[in-house]
Amino acid sequence: MVLRIIYRIVLFLVCMLLAASCAGPSQDKNSETSPGRPLVTAEHLFGLDAVGKDNVWTAGFEGIVLHSADRGKKWNVQRVPVKTDLYDICFINETTGWMVGKFGVILHTTDGGGKWIKQESKTDNRLFDVHFLDENTGWTVGTLGTIVHTTDGGSSWIKQGWDEDRYYNGVFFIDERHGWIVGEYSTIYHTQDGGKKWTPQQCDEIQPEEPENDFPPPPPNLYGVYFTSKDRGWATGMDGIIIGTRDGGTTWKRLTPKTDFTLYQVTVTGDKGWAIGAKGSYMVSRDGGRTWELVENKIKTKFWLRDMVFTDQEHGWIVGALGTIAATDNGGDTWNGISGIFLK
Repeated sequence: MVLRIIYRIVLFLVCMLLAASCAGPSQDKNSETSPGRPLVTAEHLFGLDAVGKDNVWTAGFEGIVLHSADRGKKWNVQRVPVKTDLYDICFINETTGWMVGKFGVILHTTDGGGKWIKQESKTDNRLFDVHFLDENTGWTVGTLGTIVHTTDGGSSWIKQGWDEDRYYNGVFFIDERHGWIVGEYSTIYHTQDGGKKWTPQQCDEIQPEEPENDFPPPPPNLYGVYFTSKDRGWATGMDGIIIGTRDGGTTWKRLTPKTDFTLYQVTVTGDKGWAIGAKGSYMVSRDGGRTWELVENKIKTKFWLRDMVFTDQEHGWIVGALGTIAATDNGGDTWNGISGIFLK
């Protein structure tokens, strides 16, 4: 317990130093930064979702919520009944969606965000990720082992899992029965019954080696998880980690070499895959997620990129620090900086 607390404090201080270094002037004399386009917002953006090619929502610091119905040409600020950080969004169609955030906040809309209504989550813990399959069935996860589930669109939320001194950062369900959670210390849990029972999984290739005369370092945190079927899935984390499975998580394999940045999110559609993270890091796969490569300066930012969504193989969105919003209509070959501070 004490070691975990110390580890979190150290990790927090390291993140603050990294953020400060990213926010400073570029060290490359040939590189200059420019807003490029007017900032839609200067606030950090944590969560993102889109429906079709045109409708996109993003949320972040102190309750900022933005919506565009014309692929980012015009943005409207949506009002919410809270003034706290919002970490993730999930829409199942153009009208019905949910957001989650700090202090156990869950918000729901049935009119595309014209009105957001608070739902009772029965927890005060931070909720980092939310995933819905349809207008009734969804899950959200967060700090201290929090898992809550609804089968009635959020009218009532029921606790699943158990209290655990770990942060759960990502959740993904491929259907009503099969789902995965990832989090602190390389945590991976899998359910085959809709969350009534969760079974641990592990990727041996990312476990730290134990030194002979010292305490072993903690396993790296995992942040994003994405599946295309009950068998094929990916997760991302610290040290540039992308791990993959072809058997539903019975075995996980590392797909990328050790690097010095964190990857927060991953998604795969057809033969294309993308992963994003700290310092503007951007990785792509051209073979359906089997292999990955780092692509330098594709997003043209050195700020962290937190969330990403593709509605098909060609149309995608990314959001991140200091109001960063970028969009692609050619499968990530080029990204249009809609809001934020980008390298020339």
